[in-house]
Amino acid sequence: MTKFEALEHLLEAAKADPQRLLQQTVCYDRVLPWTISVSWGYAVQVFGNPELLPDVIRVQRTFRLWNGWHPIAESFIFDTAEHHQDPCQRPTVFFFDTVDSGRGGGIKSNYSRRTRENCSLDVASAPRKLEEIRVWSNKLDLDTKQAPRRHCCDVLPSSGRQIMEISIRECKEEEWIYKHA
Repeated sequence: MTKFEALEHLLEAAKADPQRLLQQTVCYDRVLPWTISVSWGYAVQVFGNPELLPDVIRVQRTFRLWNGWHPIAESFIFDTAEHHQDPCQRPTVFFFDTVDSGRGGGIKSNYSRRTRENCSLDVASAPRKLEEIRVWSNKLDLDTKQAPRRHCCDVLPSSGRQIMEISIRECKEEEWIYKHA
């Protein structure tokens, strides 16, 4: 995919729900010890272990300093998480594929895996068995008079072993995003 085609692909999501584009939502699976991060219209990351919210929302460092390492330059970089050298220790990433707008403002977006790592299938790498993630949401309508709030999501009962379904919704009053015991 060329850079131009990638931009056109991203704009497909923007046409369906421009205010939700790239909004990050984090949820925890109540059955499996997985943490899921949805960057709507771009990618879904599935961590094989429970992760703390501040660790999940940090951007992974996928770049190097252009002038090499220097102690002063390091202090000016924005807060990033190290990119693990072992691909089996990284979250499984599913990239935006398609979006469908339905009646009543309902939107279904699909995300699929593009890479295949040869990892042993333990609990932490079990998300690699997934092939597709479906995300259900309503069109986001931000109130310009109120500060935006983080949204919550729920992992829905799956229609297949290789498919995960997620629903994004507004958080309830005083609801916390945390790993359920």
